[in-house]
Amino acid sequence: TQVAHQLAVNVQMDREHGGLGGSVIIIDTENTFRPERITQMVNGLSEKYGMELNPEEFLQNIHVARAYNSNHQILLVDSAVDLANELKEMGKPVRLLIVDSLMAHFRAEYVGRGTLADRQQKLNKHMHGLLRFGDLFNACVVV
Repeated sequence: TQVAHQLAVNVQMDREHGGLGGSVIIIDTENTFRPERITQMVNGLSEKYGMELNPEEFLQNIHVARAYNSNHQILLVDSAVDLANELKEMGKPVRLLIVDSLMAHFRAEYVGRGTLADRQQKLNKHMHGLLRFGDLFNACVVV
């Protein structure tokens, strides 16, 4: 989760400072996104580079969706495609999609060997949706 938070900040930096100048979509399955941590990280980058960075601007470019179950998690990837198209037109393309965590709902909903085939089939569909997102938007996908 900490790495995901740091990536969500870094990807927004301009290319001169190692970023991609884009926005971020986070599919949060365990309610672990912490805006205050983003603020701390942005302030750290301000000190590191000796420039004034506004944490609120960074937070505005992080779009968080809370997934309540595995089906919802899969549907949120479709919603992410719609949002990414809007953001692309607004000049702030999505350069990073984070799923934190990929397996939490699948592990909780599909218990035992009897459900393994169904879980793997659904997980495969989900992973292909994430790959498609990355290809469509030239974005990194981190799970």
